[in-house]
Amino acid sequence: MSLLRNIFTVLALSSLITSCGNPALYSAEFFSDKLSDGIDGPQLSVIPAGAGIAGEEYTSSIGYHGPQRSIKNNTVFAITRAEVTFAQYDKFANATNRKLPDDRGWGRGDMPVINVSWMDATAYTKWLTEQTNQYYRLPSETEWEYAARAGTKTIYWWGKEYIQSKEHCDRDIGGCKAGTEAAQPWISGRYNANPYGLFDVSSNVAEWVMDCDDEKNRANDTTPVKTGDCEYRIIKGGDYSSRAHNTRLSARHGFSVDDKSPSLGFRLVREMH
Repeated sequence: MSLLRNIFTVLALSSLITSCGNPALYSAEFFSDKLSDGIDGPQLSVIPAGAGIAGEEYTSSIGYHGPQRSIKNNTVFAITRAEVTFAQYDKFANATNRKLPDDRGWGRGDMPVINVSWMDATAYTKWLTEQTNQYYRLPSETEWEYAARAGTKTIYWWGKEYIQSKEHCDRDIGGCKAGTEAAQPWISGRYNANPYGLFDVSSNVAEWVMDCDDEKNRANDTTPVKTGDCEYRIIKGGDYSSRAHNTRLSARHGFSVDDKSPSLGFRLVREMH
């Protein structure tokens, strides 16, 4: 059963986070907003204000991940614990007479929605905002990295090195733990959450963010980049088919706003007031 079914009210989860080598206790809070029909919306985790890093001085087959820079998050925000599911997106699509995205026969329900464009994802955020009377949107690239790193300043939220089957299985490396050799997306909760309570930040499906594709400019706070080629937007996070080095939290790539892929979905930010 998906872990998303289990919690519909605000909870507290004590997690030990290591930042600059010093442990700090953080109690993550989870909640859901109600839709207009009384059904719970996507489950959210509250992300604290603070300082962190984004980017990395690293170049892979999908491009330059840097520059590494210090960033500031001045405002508490909430972000969905998992990628938006087919059940959540299909409810929107049916309500607005949109074509349902193709699941490639892998299943719908609590599976992360795939084959949705940046335009589709943005339309969903506007509908959810109307349904809940709360402001939902895609995260900025720096918000996404800040939440994914969960108070750490390392390549992954657990440390500097890739660990096979920690949150991803690179089938080219082999030696995956039984049940993690997936060649397709999976329901969230298969792997442990990061210390902020987020699932699958380095795997499952890659995720749309707000930022325009601009190789010259990067944000030093949590505002999105609005310069460059805005017909292309950034995607973040590894996916089920990624090689190990492309699951780094700094990984980034530009896709056309109309592109759809079986390895690409999204998660949402909900602004806090």
